[in-house]
Amino acid sequence: MDSVNLRISEQSHDTIVAGDFYSDTAIVWSGSRGSANGANAGDFFLRLPVNIEVSGSNNITLNIEDIFGDNTFTWQRLEVLEDQNRRVGGAFEVDMPVLIRVSDSRQVNINLEDIFGDNSFTWMVGTPSEPDPVAGTADITGGVGGPLRINLSVRIEVVNNSSDVHIDVEDLISDSDFRWDGGTRSGAAFVGGAMDLEVPLTFRVEDSDRVRIDLEDTAGDMTFDWTAGSGQSVGGAIRFEVPTSFHIVNSREVNIDFEDQGSDNILNWSVEGRQENAPEINSSVAAHSPTTFHVSNSQGVVINSEDFFGDNRFVWSGPFDTDAKSGLTGAVSASASTEFRVETSDNVNIDAEDVYGDNVFAWNPRSAGQTTELPESVHDIVGQVTREVSDSERVTIEFANLNQGNQYLWGPAPE
Repeated sequence: MDSVNLRISEQSHDTIVAGDFYSDTAIVWSGSRGSANGANAGDFFLRLPVNIEVSGSNNITLNIEDIFGDNTFTWQRLEVLEDQNRRVGGAFEVDMPVLIRVSDSRQVNINLEDIFGDNSFTWMVGTPSEPDPVAGTADITGGVGGPLRINLSVRIEVVNNSSDVHIDVEDLISDSDFRWDGGTRSGAAFVGGAMDLEVPLTFRVEDSDRVRIDLEDTAGDMTFDWTAGSGQSVGGAIRFEVPTSFHIVNSREVNIDFEDQGSDNILNWSVEGRQENAPEINSSVAAHSPTTFHVSNSQGVVINSEDFFGDNRFVWSGPFDTDAKSGLTGAVSASASTEFRVETSDNVNIDAEDVYGDNVFAWNPRSAGQTTELPESVHDIVGQVTREVSDSERVTIEFANLNQGNQYLWGPAPE
């Protein structure tokens, strides 16, 4: 499947149901793939553009569910690979540009759920019934994990004299589990890998009336677990790029309700056993979540937005040295600027909350008697809020939590 394209043009009074494009699939890859250099030992690549367009149409309902969902992929018995860079995991890359566009149409309802959701990915040195097959055979010189990149650009447009449009989107890339299991007897070069998550999100309403857009869980409720018995390094460089922009131009009665762009995710890196030399900590996290609200020549606009990058949980566990705390300076960096611009408009209400907030970052050496807060030098948070209102009446802008409720801890993370 190369792409998903649903284009409806000049239709009326129709209900269209689509879904299960690639869903409910279970695939297990087991044992050696006959590779001499580690190729194909857990690589996964998916590019799937999604285009949903309605133009020149009347009274249309479109229900779409499970474009890529409810799939289970397992790579097991990787200890038998006959290569010099034995590894649990491989390169993982998902590229899904999403466009939802309504043009010159009236009375349109689009319901979209689970573009990439409820999937399970497992890489393991053994099998589910025998996770540690033979002691001494799981020297994972290629590491547990691998580079992971998810690019999900989402653009939702209602333009060109459209009216009475409702777009409801839930779980774009959400509710998925990723697990790299090296087994409790393994010795890994590293536990983790570089991670790059890009989720640019754009809402545009222009020359249209009576538009409602509801969006929940763009990239959220995902679990990532990397485990091994011992390791030389724990973690990997992580980058979150989650810019969001709202543009409302020459429109009336527009309501946008938005929640959880990059939130409620759980990431755990764990070395389970004891080892002679303490592992290094490789835990740099960089988050960039600029947000722009632009309303021009419009009336009756309501935008409620919450959790752009919030309620995430990052935990690194292993037999770390106590003095490793000194190496955590600048481990977490975030840029979270927010711009509000309203011009020549009336009756505008914008409420934004938790641009960067309520995240937990914990480094657990397991020897800590209790959890303590790390110094401010661990994090570098920058961001500013700008408001520009001109030639407008009845404008309310509420903003909360640019950098509130985040925790940086040495010791077990709170439940």
